[in-house]
Formats: sequence, structure tokens, C-alpha cells
Amino acid sequence: MWQWLVYLVVDRFSGLWSRNDRLWVFGARGGSGFVDNAKYLYLWVAANEPSVRPVWLSTDDDVVDALQQQGYEAYHAHSIRGRLLTLRAGVVFVTQGLRDLHMGSTAGATLVQLWHGLPLKTIAWDAEWPDQPWPVRRCHAYMADEIDLVTAPSTAAIEPLASGLGVAPDRFVVTGYPRADAFAEEIDGARLTVDESLLDRIESQAADGAVVFYLPTYREDGKSFVDAFDTAAVGELLEERGAHLYIKAHPDEPVTAVADHPRVHWLPASVDPYLVLPHADVLVTDYSSVFFDFLAADRPIVFFAYDRSAYTAARGFYFDYESVTPGPIATDVDELGTALAEALEATAGGTDPYATARRRLRERFCPVPPGAASKRVSEAVSRLVSGDPESRRHRSNCSSDRSTAELIEF
Repeated sequence: MWQWLVYLVVDRFSGLWSRNDRLWVFGARGGSGFVDNAKYLYLWVAANEPSVRPVWLSTDDDVVDALQQQGYEAYHAHSIRGRLLTLRAGVVFVTQGLRDLHMGSTAGATLVQLWHGLPLKTIAWDAEWPDQPWPVRRCHAYMADEIDLVTAPSTAAIEPLASGLGVAPDRFVVTGYPRADAFAEEIDGARLTVDESLLDRIESQAADGAVVFYLPTYREDGKSFVDAFDTAAVGELLEERGAHLYIKAHPDEPVTAVADHPRVHWLPASVDPYLVLPHADVLVTDYSSVFFDFLAADRPIVFFAYDRSAYTAARGFYFDYESVTPGPIATDVDELGTALAEALEATAGGTDPYATARRRLRERFCPVPPGAASKRVSEAVSRLVSGDPESRRHRSNCSSDRSTAELIEF
């Protein structure tokens, strides 16, 4: 709420100075990491757009230092320099919300919401936001109406994203997600801030045998996926197949006490999954949007939905679960073992009964080929900022229905 009030004040006086449309600032995950769509777009712009000055802003000094040491421009988001650059930037890119940067300083800039995934489960206004106090809801509604552009992986993604984020559909552009470009090629600078020895080990194991990644979604009820996972049983199956499994928990769910097995490895929650997913022969997940991106790899996916009924009742989905899950749905560890064995067999040249389903879903939800998204986002933003500034700021005639409803409620 405090940051929103600062935003309103800055916005009122933003006409007193000019913004540079070729100065672009980037932030992600509340400023805490060098990750997600903002990361991959930032690296692409730094390498391919000489007329643009890209600046990464973070609240993590280690991230800032790592980028600066490699010649990238980066500063602490809440430092004087970070705030001044945000005040002068013509374009601001975020992946969660404007608190990825110093929120108040973004007022008056062209605001681009890259977001962080095509949602299967409901988000924001369709999930937890309606239960928040009125002032918080009003803040969310106001800020949603400030967003100038939202990137989407497909036209099929616009309706759920518009509904969940409260942003008018006419502000979306289908570009694909920059993070999916990692499936096309290794991207210079992407390994910064990551343990190189860990990546080297994964690459070595991928060269020698199958590698499986398990990325479960975050559960707000406090229950952990660890309680439903049998490390020993899965580890034995992997040993028989000569495979390795890497598990990465959601950043909001640190895992500290888990069973160990030589074939089961636990990745730090802070690791960028798009550095390791290109090496995966099989992906295991549940309700995470990551599987939509993984369709680009065209490799088997196993869904471990052990709490599907409870999760559906508590959260709900935008799509019928079975119609958008191109792989076996396991409800317990025994079924997970069977599904995983079949998936590993498919990667070794066996029958892959879900190949057609993956292709159809990829055409529907992720039609932009990996390697093209960052360029498409950059071009879309350049077109936007080259137009009439008044046409992209404070477009009250395009205000979302939800914002209007909030005003009526007051």
C-alpha cells in the first residue's frame, strides 16, 4: 500500500521530466533473483539491440556483482542510482509485479508485464485476491490498469491471463516466453549467478544416461510434496534404469529435511530451471505451468497429481485437467513408478503414446518456436513506444471491468 501511494505521487509529477524510450530496466521475483522471462529478454537485448540500454535491477547484491563483473549494467533496485534509472527509463519490464523494482519510480514509464507462465491453476483475481481487504484489492485493480503490455505464449493464454491479472485483453501480445528460448540454444550470460559445477554435473549425467526433473508447484496450505514422495522407491527404479532425478522445489517452499538416495538429487530452490530443463529426458510435475514450456522439448511428461481433488477444490483450474495433460496422471507413488518407467522406456526408443497429444497442445498453447520469443517481445515493445505516448498511458477508456467494479463497490 505504501509503494502504491508513492507511485500515485510520482505519477502526478512525472510530466516534469522526460523518460528515455531506449533505456529499458528489468526486474524479476520481487528483485530477489536473476531469473525468468525478464532475465532471458535482458540478455537478448544486451546482445542484439545496440540502440537500447538494458539495465538489470535487483535487491540481491550478489546478483548485481555477478552481472557487473561480466560487463553487464546492473544496480541495486532501491539504491539512489537504481531509483533514478527507473525514473528515467522509458520501458520497465517485470515478471511478477512492479515490486520487482522500486514500484513508485516506475510511474510514467511504459509498463510491460512479461509474467511467469501460462496458468493452468487459477491466479490472482481468480484465486486469492478477492479475499484481501478492499484497499489492497483497489491497489491491485489500479496497478493492473497501468500495465501497457502483457506478453502471452498464445492466443489461448490470453483469456485466463486477462481474467487472473485483471488486465484488458487488448493489451496482450502473442510473443512466446523469452525463457523458452533456452530450449533452442545456450544463451550467453544465462549461467551467471548459478553454481557452474552443478550444471556441469547435470550435463555429464545427461550425456551418460537419462535425466529426470521433478518440479512440483507451490501449495498454499502448507503441505509439502515431500510427504507424498518416496525417495527410496523412486531411487531404486532410477538405479535399474541408469537414470538420475533432480528435484527443484518452488522458491517459496524451501526443503530442508528429506530422504537421500544416490540417484535422487535436490536442487536449490533458487536455481533457474531453464538452465537445466533442456537436459531433461523426462519432466515430472503436477499443476505447474512449466510443462507448457517443456512442450517445446517434445519429450515425455509425467503428472504426479496425488492431491488433485483437494487442490481442485481449493484452487481450481482454467482448463479441464485431463484435456491439457499430455502424459500419464499418477495419483500415488506406485503409479508414479509405473508412469516413470514407461516414460524412460519411450526416451530410449520405445513407444511414446503421448507424442501426438504433446504436438497438439504445443500448437494450441505454445506456437512460437523457441529462439524467437525475445526478438518478438523486443519488436512489440519498440512498436509500442514509437507511437503516440498518450495512446499508451492512462487509457481510461480501456479500463478493465474489474477496476470499474472495485470503484462501484467503494
